[in-house]
Amino acid sequence: MNETCDRCGPAVRAAYRAVRGGQLYLCQHCTAQLSPALRAQGWTVWPAGHNSLGGRAAA
Repeated sequence: MNETCDRCGPAVRAAYRAVRGGQLYLCQHCTAQLSPALRAQGWTVWPAGHNSLGGRAAA
């Protein structure tokens, strides 16, 4: 997994992946800020290295 944060850019490694119709990769800081809003819109937030939707969602 070599994804970078879609908000911060290529200098920051993604820690989480938000999935809905597409995917967003986010660092820990952006995930902490955006997670409540993303979940309210129907996005599911997972650790970035997680490959399936059957696991536990991130906080």
